[in-house]
Amino acid sequence: MSADAERIATLAEELKTAYVGLNLAVVTLADPRVPLWDVYRGLYEMTPDAPIDIMRNDGTKHSGELIHDVLVKAAAIPGGGLRGDLLSFVCMHGATRIGDEIQQAGLRDQSNPFLEFVRHFRNACAHGNRWHFTNNEPRHPAQLRGRAVTAALHGSRAVPDWVGPGDYLDMLDDLATHFRALA
Repeated sequence: MSADAERIATLAEELKTAYVGLNLAVVTLADPRVPLWDVYRGLYEMTPDAPIDIMRNDGTKHSGELIHDVLVKAAAIPGGGLRGDLLSFVCMHGATRIGDEIQQAGLRDQSNPFLEFVRHFRNACAHGNRWHFTNNEPRHPAQLRGRAVTAALHGSRAVPDWVGPGDYLDMLDDLATHFRALA
């Protein structure tokens, strides 16, 4: 059990670092005043008309758009398009992934309100970003830092309406602390 607990604690820390790093990157991508093009040109010696090479699983390239054009388009997207949708998606992916890891490791503890929150949050994120409670769910107390998840949330969005970016990071911190204590 201690190896699984350590693995989950490490995953929580990695997800937090990735989220915060992506948050910083998205802010710069969405701000036309930040000269991202200079970074690409300087680091990768690319020209503005260089294509973006994104590979398919079969090894072929999905290309066609030029780096400069993509950066211009990205800077023109209203902040909510990148910060809202992209960062919400990253949060939902992380919650689903770590919730699955806890379940697969057999470390779910229905007597722990925090872990019950994580389970319900994972389910909401994996099923359309909506809290879904039927059959007398939540059956056990579920909460994140004193905020209780109740059946009244049924049908409402989990991210970012109930779990904002800071709440997600709190959850990851608390998961790392909880599982590191078990390791």
